[in-house]
Amino acid sequence: MSLKTMREDAGLSQQELCHAIGCSAVGRVWSWEVWDQSPRPKSARNPRIMRFEMAKRMADALGLSLDDFWAGLSD
Repeated sequence: MSLKTMREDAGLSQQELCHAIGCSAVGRVWSWEVWDQSPRPKSARNPRIMRFEMAKRMADALGLSLDDFWAGLSD
């Protein structure tokens, strides 16, 4: 499962998720979402290596446990 799928399942736009996690730029959410694309954009970031605090905020915003969030990124 991708971060984009988790976000869409939660009914959030990129901007809404960005606001919910306290991020100042929607581009950060985009850069995590495009990680799995091929070819991968140069500005893509691997969501599997984000800081713990950010992952916790992301899981909370998506209505997931931290374990489910990490498991979703691993699928």
